[in-house]
Amino acid sequence: MSINPMSCNPERTELAQAQPRSVVFVAYPRMGLLDLTGAQSVFWVATRSLNERGLPGYALHTASLDGGPIQTGEGLVVETRRLDEWVDRPIDTLIVPGSAHIRQVMADSAPLMDWLRIASAIARRTTSVCSGSFLLARAGLLDGLRVATHWAMADLFERLFPQVELDRGAIFVRQDSVWTSAGVSAGIDLALALIEADDGRELAMQVARRLVVHYRRPDNQEQWSPLLQSQYPANT
Repeated sequence: MSINPMSCNPERTELAQAQPRSVVFVAYPRMGLLDLTGAQSVFWVATRSLNERGLPGYALHTASLDGGPIQTGEGLVVETRRLDEWVDRPIDTLIVPGSAHIRQVMADSAPLMDWLRIASAIARRTTSVCSGSFLLARAGLLDGLRVATHWAMADLFERLFPQVELDRGAIFVRQDSVWTSAGVSAGIDLALALIEADDGRELAMQVARRLVVHYRRPDNQEQWSPLLQSQYPANT
């Protein structure tokens, strides 16, 4: 599929000689690997396509509080930079992955909450994948907003953050500059939606095609679909 650069976002085409937009992925011990890499792959493929057309694309950064190696929940180690490198630098998009151990992560990460508050004020948009929404909520960044998170963590989220409106079924939710998504692979849907918002539907469709994934499921599609439910025994 070919793309006419003029069909992309007009703001983007006017910035053909500008610097890439900075996307900062926030890493921490025992985060979900696919929460991180699913969205990263979308931005990486989009950047390749944009670069082919003389557009700057995205600069992808994975950063943690102290920098250095971070072990994911699946055991793979990811190399990171220090988050404080971005205190005085522009952030276009901030992406916070989730974790199956989110309660312990929240208990151990007060400094991370402080950084998220600062970074969110700097960033053009703040986003989360899966239970990354817990970290944004703990930092006070979701008060009064409608959000998404992993369906299996919905009860816990509502108990901990009654001031936040949880949409239990949504794949992803956009509330002005804050975007949140459901579990794991929904981070890919979220990233495709971000690409579409920046660069147009045609590019987002091409990225989905190259990654061999569906072009963005609707944001109001249920996470736990009737078709999926029908595949499970009645006593599951």
